[in-house]
Amino acid sequence: MSVMSRATEIRRLVRQLGSRRDSVVEASRVRLCAQGPRAVGPLIEAIEGGSPRIRAQAIPVLGLIQDPRGREPIAAMLLDRDPRLRELAARALAWFPSTQAVAALEVLVRRERSPEVRIAAVQAMLEQYASGQEGALGGVLGLLFDPSEDERVRVAATALVPMLRPQSRRGILGRLRRDPAPAVVRRVRELESQPDRPRARGATAVRRLARSLAGDDHAAWSEALHRLAAGGAASVEPLLAEMRRRAHDPEYCARAGVVLKAIGPRAVRAIAAALDRVREPVPLKVLVEIIGALGDKALVYRLRDVIARISADAGGGDDRNGFDPLQRVRAMAHLELARIGSRVAVDDLHRILSDPGRRLESEIPAALELIGARDEIPGLLLAYSREDRFLRQRIGEAVRAIMRRERIRRRDAIFRSMSGRQRRAVESIFPQSRPRRRAEGRRAGACR
Repeated sequence: MSVMSRATEIRRLVRQLGSRRDSVVEASRVRLCAQGPRAVGPLIEAIEGGSPRIRAQAIPVLGLIQDPRGREPIAAMLLDRDPRLRELAARALAWFPSTQAVAALEVLVRRERSPEVRIAAVQAMLEQYASGQEGALGGVLGLLFDPSEDERVRVAATALVPMLRPQSRRGILGRLRRDPAPAVVRRVRELESQPDRPRARGATAVRRLARSLAGDDHAAWSEALHRLAAGGAASVEPLLAEMRRRAHDPEYCARAGVVLKAIGPRAVRAIAAALDRVREPVPLKVLVEIIGALGDKALVYRLRDVIARISADAGGGDDRNGFDPLQRVRAMAHLELARIGSRVAVDDLHRILSDPGRRLESEIPAALELIGARDEIPGLLLAYSREDRFLRQRIGEAVRAIMRRERIRRRDAIFRSMSGRQRRAVESIFPQSRPRRRAEGRRAGACR
């Protein structure tokens, strides 16, 4: 697919987010999530100037892609006039674990008047805390113990309690037992009736919890998430089965991914087995992300088999537009191998670079930035000429990193045998070389 056709495809998908047909919107969401970083620019444009319907759909998609470029535009949406868009933006920030996102959510809670938006902000702060952002804890506790706060917001904040250690949990519930807000007291009684480490008992209960992750009720799916995580290895297979059943739903698969990361090393064996049978792009993408997060080297090396399988099956895409979402999974697997310093799949990287009809995924230059050698420079420069601005920047970063690592200078023999396209790419990556020579020529003429 050409540069223009891929860009046109993405913009068409963004426009379709405004469709009144749910099936069209859902299909567009799935494809945009699969496009990953390439879709970020058009999605940012959409949330900054699209129709209200498109903006409302684009914000969650941008959050699910989780590209760092999306965080600031989403945070800016917290100032939008439309409370529904502010609520969506708050929920989307949950996918960007960072101190900046926590700070933006805390500011929103302080100034926001709409209870619905404030509840969304609290729930996003809880997800930030669950993702390791300890700084989110203080803000949620402050709301929980503020008697002047809206009861609905305080009840939402009680979702923090099951996340805490048993001793902290009991202490907080004890303080809230005599709270003046009836809704808070009722919620305290519900929480006190649960065991300290709630977990599902039996395969049927685990499957039911796995299905509960798909709900729109944040409290319900958040509780399911934590109970599944507490269930450990017993939760993994039912989760994987439900991910495959809902392979069209990137949000469900992302929530399941949070559970699998929380289960941690206990999930390694089941995830390793799943790599041999999962073929659906969205679940497989989530598995690759989890493998990278777990950091188990033996499991990361298993990604070589995933790369080989996708490479063998590659034949021009999975639909009439020629876009194959598995190619991004392939690229992500390359990046995870590169992060542990492995070049075991470097031959496949060469095949990707040498395919003139294949657009690069952003993870390919990112991988080569980590492990690339001088032999990969010519292929990167050829790819530079057929890529968009975003990918050209990433390719340039990879070329510069390889040259530093290999101590390659611009006068190196590798550059003397290049084609015109490659030379133009070099001039674009190192734009200072030409002007400097011209300036030197002018100074020499002045001296004469």
